[in-house]
Amino acid sequence: MKLIVPTNWQEDLLDTIRLDSVAELYGKANSDIIGGGRGSCVIPDPSRRIIEKQIRQIVSRKIGFNYLLNATCIADRADVSSGVKEIEDLLGWLVDCGVSSVTVSSLSLLKFIKRAYPSLRVCVSTQVGVRDWQSATQWEDWGADAITLSFVDVNRDFKSLRRIRMAVRCDLQLIANLDCLYGCPYFRYHAHVTSHASQSRHPSRGFVIDYCFLKCNTIRFRDPVEFLRSGWIRPEDVHYYESAGINALKLVNRTMPTHKVRLVVDAYTRGTYKGNLLDLFSDPSRNVGYKKFRNFKFYIRPDAVNILKLWRFRGLFIPRKIFIDNSVLDGFLEHFQESDCSSRDCRKCGYCASWADKVIRFDPVYRDMMLHALEKNLDSAVTGEIFS
Repeated sequence: MKLIVPTNWQEDLLDTIRLDSVAELYGKANSDIIGGGRGSCVIPDPSRRIIEKQIRQIVSRKIGFNYLLNATCIADRADVSSGVKEIEDLLGWLVDCGVSSVTVSSLSLLKFIKRAYPSLRVCVSTQVGVRDWQSATQWEDWGADAITLSFVDVNRDFKSLRRIRMAVRCDLQLIANLDCLYGCPYFRYHAHVTSHASQSRHPSRGFVIDYCFLKCNTIRFRDPVEFLRSGWIRPEDVHYYESAGINALKLVNRTMPTHKVRLVVDAYTRGTYKGNLLDLFSDPSRNVGYKKFRNFKFYIRPDAVNILKLWRFRGLFIPRKIFIDNSVLDGFLEHFQESDCSSRDCRKCGYCASWADKVIRFDPVYRDMMLHALEKNLDSAVTGEIFS
């Protein structure tokens, strides 16, 4: 299975991670005219010189680079003349750097790129929410060369995966190491929020109070079984997806420090990991964007938020004290080979809950502390108190 790996734009990345199974690296600037899947305030902020240098280093190693243009809402940017000119300038620069593919969430942008730069390979983002053969065939007919299927919907739905594979010829990809809620009702809204928070001309100027982050984590800490219901793919279970016709696994995310990217890539290259499954997921307390408040400039916004009240959010970014024993999860995925979770009530099924009792260990003091902090900050965001 080929891997699609994030870049954090750090100089030591390419000499640190294993590249033998890597088909592409992916990333983007801190902000641009289109925007992407994460707010500018939480991701690295490399200069154009750094971006150009690393992309050329990647290409020189015979590895592709995918630039993210996957904002789910680009308003009139592809229709107004000034926006079109900026998009053309951005795409021209990317091609000059050696970018071989881009990821999009907009049909109009896909069409625009295919007409202006037919040599660019275009991948449909997971944020589009492609989860059935009908929508997959539509995107392929519109020109998509690859589709990253909906992480929150189909990663454990093998019947749908096989139907989609039979319906299309384009490459199919899955995200392997996110812990978003299964069937997350906030997923599309979250994508819109982060899209605007990474657009260079948006009034947010890269700042966002991430309500969805607060809400989803509150749900997980209240009911830890949600950690198992999520659609992650263990390194040991990749063969199930190869059999279903999946071409590549995309690893996240772009905010991880180099040593964490190396750990994740090593695990999926070897096909095994002994330890805490959550080691393979992004941990906000150790992410590049949060480290030493490197992106603090985005939060100095007295016009948008009460900075003193925002300071309370720092309590959410401490190392996780949750352990999910990956070695005990052998056999967990067998249940999903023929089971159709989309037509069953998780509360009545109880399969994931029975496994959660065996494999999840919490520090109870940590759990209570996090729940208190999450609920307090969530209430502050909902009532608008943090903004006053």
